[in-house]
Amino acid sequence: MSEPGVEAKYCHDCWEKKIAVEDIVAREFSLKRYIRAHSAEKYLVYHSTLKRPCGQTIVVDDGYDLFLTLVLYPSFAWEKSAYYLEGDPDSRAFSEILVDVVAAEIIEPWGGGKWHLEIFRSSESEPEDWNGEM
Repeated sequence: MSEPGVEAKYCHDCWEKKIAVEDIVAREFSLKRYIRAHSAEKYLVYHSTLKRPCGQTIVVDDGYDLFLTLVLYPSFAWEKSAYYLEGDPDSRAFSEILVDVVAAEIIEPWGGGKWHLEIFRSSESEPEDWNGEM
């Protein structure tokens, strides 16, 4: 994440501190590859505070673009602020931090380029209980 120069809301030191804190929060997530195929993969999303997965990501490469589907399980507080910094007008939610993690750990290793991301919230934490409801 880079701060735009024209609309800067932070001094240099404050910006560096914000990035450092977000990096620490991002390291609490881990993506474990669950299924690998020629042009698709499935990852389970883990957070250090939970033993079971708190989401999943499916990646499909059609040869031109990457298509990602991120499903967030209700077992994690995704909309909660991921950190608190005094005087920070734009704290980010855990779900926003996870998008950065997906970009760094999945999209970049696949070669970057053009990508499309859909994010869904499941009503049940177990896929067997979804019955098509998200």
